[in-house]
Amino acid sequence: LSPFLFRLSPKLRLQSLLCGCFTALGYITQSLALVDVSPATVAFLGAVTVLVCPALEAFVEQKPMSITDRPQTWLAAFLCLSGVGILEFYDPNIGGFSLDENVGWGDVLAIIQAIGFGTSFFLTERMMRDEPDQALPITAVQVSVTAFLSMLWCFNDGWIWNNSGNNLSYGLPGLFLDPSLQSAAGAVAWTGFITTAMNRFIETTSLGKVESAEASVVLATEPLWAALFAALWLQYNFSLNDYIGGAIIVVACLVNTLKPSDLLPTPDLLNVDTNNNEENKKE
Repeated sequence: LSPFLFRLSPKLRLQSLLCGCFTALGYITQSLALVDVSPATVAFLGAVTVLVCPALEAFVEQKPMSITDRPQTWLAAFLCLSGVGILEFYDPNIGGFSLDENVGWGDVLAIIQAIGFGTSFFLTERMMRDEPDQALPITAVQVSVTAFLSMLWCFNDGWIWNNSGNNLSYGLPGLFLDPSLQSAAGAVAWTGFITTAMNRFIETTSLGKVESAEASVVLATEPLWAALFAALWLQYNFSLNDYIGGAIIVVACLVNTLKPSDLLPTPDLLNVDTNNNEENKKE
């Protein structure tokens, strides 16, 4: 992606850097949250992006985002959060929700993750709306900023040598040279090239065609796909909460495609009902 940095439109430079900072904020706080919090909790709190994006559209762009203006967006957000919550926390063995973890800094970081990613979706949508042919340059800036800040973090932790001068097993180049760490190295490479670089490009391209509030609902299906791939490759068996939570998330995506008139009565319909009531009273 580096060559595309030089193709970035000059008027998008500051916006792209700001967007890259929020993208990095999402990835870094996600990594820190996973130290203390289970992946299920991080995935659930990460789904808060379905609230962050419409809130930014309402406050920053002054778009009409009330329940009467965009009922499908708020209903989809509610259904999506409910589905992810059932998928991650409902325990069919006890017939209820299991919340073993206490609220701590890991949970706060997971919410900051949602704010970072949600804001980056919102900024990306604005840039792509103005410059729809800038998907690759915008993605290059986002990934470059994230890589640069992560590099500073690696330097601080001692990415090659620790304080005693010994080579770190998980540092560079040991991570990719040690045969016992091949699975970890493969996971790092997959995360960097596929779930970060390629993923950001696809998201950036998509945000040029749909609003961030709508895209956030689709992106919140991540736990559903994680369960599906776990079943395919890790022989994970679906339980009742997987079926219920997954079904609700799918319904949320379908609701998000509706128009306000599909959920709320139109003024013309209200007038017809009012006239009918008045005629009934006269009779």
